[in-house]
Order: sequence, then C-alpha cells, then structure tokens
Amino acid sequence: MADARFIWHQRFELSDGAYTPGVSDVNRLYEIAQIPRDLDGLSVLDIGTTNGGAAFEAERRGARRVLAVDIFSPRRYGFSDLKDFLGSEVEYMRQSAYSLASAIDESFDIVLFWGVLYHLRHPLLALDNLRVLTRGTCYIETAVADHELAERSSESLIRFYRGDELNGDGSNWFAPSIAGLRDWGASAGFEPEVLAAWPEEAPARSMMRLTNAPGEPEFVQLSYERPFGELPVEDNGEL
Repeated sequence: MADARFIWHQRFELSDGAYTPGVSDVNRLYEIAQIPRDLDGLSVLDIGTTNGGAAFEAERRGARRVLAVDIFSPRRYGFSDLKDFLGSEVEYMRQSAYSLASAIDESFDIVLFWGVLYHLRHPLLALDNLRVLTRGTCYIETAVADHELAERSSESLIRFYRGDELNGDGSNWFAPSIAGLRDWGASAGFEPEVLAAWPEEAPARSMMRLTNAPGEPEFVQLSYERPFGELPVEDNGEL
C-alpha cells in the first residue's frame, strides 16, 4: 500500500501496526478531540476525508454509519483502494462544504472537520452548513494565527493570505486567532469549546468542539442576513 501512486496525506493504522506514510496523524487528532473509543450506534460525517483515515477509524470504533466527503474523486487520495483493502462499508460523497447541507438530508452525531477551514475562501458559509449537519458534536481542527499576532493574539482577528504565505500553499486563505475561531463558531449558532492549541506558547493549530446552541443561529437573531442566500421575511410577511 505504501507504494501506491495516490497522494498520502494521513497517517493511520492499516493493520497490525502497519501505518500509512502521511503527515496528518489521525489517531493523534482523535486523542486531542477526546473522541470516545466506543462509537457504537453513532453516525459520523468526515468532511475533507482525503485518504479516509478518520472515517475508517470511526468505523473501527463501531460507528453504525460513516459518510466520508471530499471535493476530489475517491481515487485521488486512494480512498477507493483503501476501502477495498480494509473491507470497509464507509460511504463516499464528492461534494463541497458550501453545499453539503442541501445535498444531505440528515444530520450526524459526530462531524469531523479537520484540516479544512483554512482552505476555504468562504469559511462562514461552511460553518453554516456544519450547523445544519450537526446533531451532536462537531470537531474543528484548523490553522490559527495566534503565533503571528504577538500581543494581539487574544483579540478576535482573522489573518488573510492572499498568496501562498501559509505553508507555501496557495489553497490556504484564512487563519483566525483562537478567539476569532470561537467567535465564528458562536455567530454560526454553536457553543464552542477550545480543546487544545499548539504549540502552547504561540499556537499555530487548534482543536475546537462545537455543539448546537438552542434556537436560530446568533447571526440570524442579530442581522437581516439569512443562511445560504435566503431572503429575509419582511414585517408584513412578504419576501
């Protein structure tokens, strides 16, 4: 498997101590997120699945239904081959985080959104989708900008990368401060909890746990703007 021609992004166990050669350690992310080892009976949505490591691990932990989502074909990162190799029943959908809520008529007990947010030009639209898709808990792992902000790192700030300033990757667009990420989540209708940030003294990554706040998302209560481009209802009941 290690010699396969597809792109290896994730490191996870295939079988009996044999690990894939990727750089993103799936088991470590599960530990940081404090996700239980027993997911029996739960449904899991893994957005930005790449090799499928997090999705396959959810299945290994007993999840009754696992849906893996990515914008690329399942062949790009070898998901199809890995699924066959593992004898997995994880489902795959090629879909954007911006339209996922309209493409899936269900919500999930656990939503994984690891290593995706900073690749998006419209991160708040993605968070609106996550709010609809999350029945239980959403876990976001992302780049944060605290290490770049010095004494302003406690403020709710967002760093925009016009070029490839973040890791030399032109697909990286935004990194919020941890405070900014928390505010993004709260505005989108979640109750956010920071689980970890690293490196400790100048964080460049963070893991956040989000659960749905009651009622409409906060921004809907404050603004005339509505999710997904919907038009507001006027006082007379007309659009």
